[in-house]
Amino acid sequence: MIPKFYEITHPLLKLIAKEEQTRKSASEKLSIILNLSEEDKQEKNASGGYLFENRVGWAFTYLTKAEYIKLTEKKAVYRITNLGLEALKDSEEKNVAIDKKYLEENSSNYFKNWQVKKQDVKTEINTGDEENDAVFDLEDELDKVDNEFNFQLLQKIKAMSWQDFEDLCATLLEKMGYGVASKREIRVGDGGIDGEIFEDELGLRGKIYIQAKKWDNNNVQPKDIKEFLYNVRGNKGVFITTSDFSQKAREEAQNYKEGKVALINYHELVKLCKKYQVLCEKQTIEIFKL
Repeated sequence: MIPKFYEITHPLLKLIAKEEQTRKSASEKLSIILNLSEEDKQEKNASGGYLFENRVGWAFTYLTKAEYIKLTEKKAVYRITNLGLEALKDSEEKNVAIDKKYLEENSSNYFKNWQVKKQDVKTEINTGDEENDAVFDLEDELDKVDNEFNFQLLQKIKAMSWQDFEDLCATLLEKMGYGVASKREIRVGDGGIDGEIFEDELGLRGKIYIQAKKWDNNNVQPKDIKEFLYNVRGNKGVFITTSDFSQKAREEAQNYKEGKVALINYHELVKLCKKYQVLCEKQTIEIFKL
């Protein structure tokens, strides 16, 4: 059975770490590493291309978007980057696979690099270069659309005023079932707390404190978490940011024993907004097959 592209990304990155590769050379070596049969290698997709080679092509694309590999001065030859080497080390220490989920959660420019430019798409599709990224696989195309939407949604959130962003965070938590709109206070001015929501209409189950940081490239640091925890004072809290949390900041929150605190970074924020249809709505496309 031919693996999906996100099952190929990790072995591909390990392969490129050992030696620079073209897409063609990597496809040949990966077919051996992954024990593909001759029948698997010859299977074609709807557009007439070889399915496995197409999926290897997509694995190259995803690793490039994550900035784990890059083209060298030689035509169509890729090498691993320092970020890619760090990802391999991190994945070994945590015993996790470098798949689509890993790339989304650990690559700071991943969504930004998926921004689609119409002129680039036209160039990719019209070229006859065997190294281009235009692969006509339905699942992969839908993934590309989803990544583009994730980027656009995150940009929309980042473009908000800080007041609207704080309102968004409170609204999201309410839709998740953690508060009620009639008992919400925003911008309470209490030492860095940006909002409070009551867990029920009467306020008997207590409050949830909200900290909202609409940052771009600056990660939340331990000092920010410490300040938030001090103000939460043993209650429940949610820290939401459009950037990310440093590893030490996450450890600071994990070591907090006096109450319960949740951290939501840019990736989780986009995912939750989609799940609870905040700033967006779900559309369904019907696809039929025999």
